Amino acid sequence: MDSATGSSSAASQSESYEIVVVGGGVAGCFAAATAADQGADVVQIERKSEAKAGHIACGDAMKSPTDPDLYPGPIDMTAIAATDDVLIDGNIDQIEWWDEDIGVKKVLPYDSGSNVVDRYEFGRELLRQTATLGVDQEFNTVVNGVVQGEQVEGVEAVRDGRPVTYHADLVIDAGGSLSTVMAAVDFDELAAAPETTFEEPQYRQFGSAYREVLVTPEDVPYDNALVGKPLEELGYVWYFPRTAREINVGLGFQMSEEPVELVDRLREDIRDRPEYQGAEHAEVDGTADKLGAALGLRRPLDSMVAPGYITVGCNAGATHPISGKGIRGAAVTGFSAGKHGARAVREDEDGFVSEADLWPHNYFVYVEHGLGTTIASKDPYNVAAANAGMENVRAAVALLPETEIADVVSSAEDSFGITNAVDLASGVLRNAVDLYRNDVFEQLDTSKRAVLATLGDFVQTRIYADRLERHYANYPETREEFFEWRDTRDALDAALDEQIGIPARDSKY
Repeated sequence: MDSATGSSSAASQSESYEIVVVGGGVAGCFAAATAADQGADVVQIERKSEAKAGHIACGDAMKSPTDPDLYPGPIDMTAIAATDDVLIDGNIDQIEWWDEDIGVKKVLPYDSGSNVVDRYEFGRELLRQTATLGVDQEFNTVVNGVVQGEQVEGVEAVRDGRPVTYHADLVIDAGGSLSTVMAAVDFDELAAAPETTFEEPQYRQFGSAYREVLVTPEDVPYDNALVGKPLEELGYVWYFPRTAREINVGLGFQMSEEPVELVDRLREDIRDRPEYQGAEHAEVDGTADKLGAALGLRRPLDSMVAPGYITVGCNAGATHPISGKGIRGAAVTGFSAGKHGARAVREDEDGFVSEADLWPHNYFVYVEHGLGTTIASKDPYNVAAANAGMENVRAAVALLPETEIADVVSSAEDSFGITNAVDLASGVLRNAVDLYRNDVFEQLDTSKRAVLATLGDFVQTRIYADRLERHYANYPETREEFFEWRDTRDALDAALDEQIGIPARDSKY
């Protein structure tokens, strides 16, 4: 048994569990609660103090929280939704896109309603329920390495200032984007032939975000809407109302672009808005509610498993690659890891938890549940947008009908046929007449030819997204079939890059 940090584990306090879950967010709670409910001996470790645990940086939008298909497992989401402080009250019935510099506003209805939750209160309720299901929870515990041999065998940490080593049959990594646990694993040294299937993401596939919660002196005029506005570096500013006077304001950009000074840029955005004059920060545990984080803006990992290891949530790419919505993806991947991880540990007969043993997790996420496939099918739009540039994206959004935009930002399945193509063309034509009449495109740093090329690329991307969705819907049920499946998917990637003019050196994957 080796330490990936190179330090001796003999000096550490040592504890043993069947499953170690790293992280106290949505994915970590769903994983730990589900594994314990399946009979596993589970510890959940969280770097924050017990008083601050559950406070996670997020836009906090959450749709259909009591739907058991979207939030599966033993956590009682109905009870959480009934807790007044969580703010699940269905106050959101539309999405609005404001491009104020060119006078464009898009309104997308939310037929079934949505919510902007109090993320801290929601997180606290998740942690409480997880504990009641028999999970040991240890706070003030910072992971700084892993223990591995042929498989990942545990993690090294500092708990309340003292070193401790957690040995386990399985580590579930819910440590957030670009997790330090993942970074510590030497995947090439794990026992997997011909190689591990686990896909290590890289930072250019992620976004950086920052948000504050402001309390305004008067009701905002958009208390029923999730509002988004374009940001110069392939990102957006958001105003997400928890209530009519408590607003989650934030922004994020993709790390493949030039960096943005997030705090200063947010200040610049809200400084002259009348509704925020005199606003004060909401507080959590006596401090201003302000947080930053990284989030995945890519498709889910090709494989989220390695010997003795599963990653879930944001680090697994279970966030929407356009809008960044991640609570649902965290819940689904966390539940699956807990369920299938506990089963793999329980049925293990040789002391080795292999990728094949954990493979049902991948298959569930992509096929049996299907959320992974839906998210993967949205990623081509992120690829195309990065290639087009923000000015052309703004122009294309101005031209596209609301129904097309809704398909891109939603987490629902969709397909593109002849009827869609006709509707798209007629909608673009109607919008183009109005926008050209008002000289809107003269205000953007682009050309009509470039905008038309971007629209053409959108159609090609839409077709490709359908092909990709069909391919992911046929994700392999066994590990043996994976490598051929991946080769075919890589060929689809290359075809899209060639179609829309992305050179190999700039390919996202």
